[in-house]
Amino acid sequence: MTATNGTSNSLPKPPVTGPKRAALAVRIALVVLACLALILALVAAANLQAQSAYNQATASLKADLAASAKATADWSTLAARQEQTDDQFAEAATWNAVLLPELKQLIAANSVTSHTLTKRIAAELKQQQGAASSSSADSGDGSAQRPSASSSPSPSQDGLNDEQRQQVQDLLKANQSASPSPSTSSTTGTTTPTPSGGIKPW
Repeated sequence: MTATNGTSNSLPKPPVTGPKRAALAVRIALVVLACLALILALVAAANLQAQSAYNQATASLKADLAASAKATADWSTLAARQEQTDDQFAEAATWNAVLLPELKQLIAANSVTSHTLTKRIAAELKQQQGAASSSSADSGDGSAQRPSASSSPSPSQDGLNDEQRQQVQDLLKANQSASPSPSTSSTTGTTTPTPSGGIKPW
C-alpha cells in the first residue's frame, strides 16, 4: 500500500500550457494588428499626398487651359508652366498602386489632358518661332530685294527698264517736236538776199 502510494506520488505532473499559449497568441495578434495599422497609415498618407499634388496640378491645368484660349497667349511661358504641371501629375501618380480607385482615375484622366495641352503649346511655340525667324530673314534680305522689286523683270543693258526707257523716248520726241528742224533752219535762218544782175551799188 505504501509502495503503491509512493509510486503514484512519484509520477510527473503535466505542464500547465493554457495561459502561456493564450499570451503568445495575443502577442502575435497585436503584432499583426500593428502591421496592418502601419500599412493603413502609409496608404492614407500616400492618398493624402497624391490628393494634394492632384489638386495643385488640376488648378494649374485649368489656368493654362484658360490662358491658351486667349489670342495673346504667351506660349513660351505656358510651355514652362505646363512642364511643372506634368511633373505634379507624375508626382500624384507615384503611389498609383495604393491609391483609391476614384482618385486614380481622376489623376489618369487629367494627366492625359495635361499632356495633350503640352503638345499643343509646343506646336504653337514652334510655329511662332518659325514665323519669327522667317520675318527676321525677310528683313535682313529686304535691302537686296527692294531694288529687284522696283525694276522690271527684263532690265536692259543700259540699266533702264522698259518703263524708264519709254519715258526717255517720250521726252526725246517731245524735245524734237518743240525744236526747229535742221532743214528749216538751213533754208530760212541762213539764207541771205542776193542782189539782182541789173542793179549795181555804184
